[in-house]
Amino acid sequence: MSLLLPQTRSGTVQSARLVDIHGDRYVDVALLLDDAGAAPVTGRVSATECPPGLAPGERVEARFMMGVITRVSRA
Repeated sequence: MSLLLPQTRSGTVQSARLVDIHGDRYVDVALLLDDAGAAPVTGRVSATECPPGLAPGERVEARFMMGVITRVSRA
């Protein structure tokens, strides 16, 4: 299924790093999606759209819009 369509996909956190850009907070995430290949999907999500304290190995649900991660929540 194409990531260009709006959808929610399950996966595992590979890495999550908090980033502060001019006072706005974001989280750089790398996710290994359950039904994608072996390569992780990466993106920068607003800290308000991502649960605090994500750690590698956690199960998450990622919301995609036009191929971009817009929200991450714990599964």
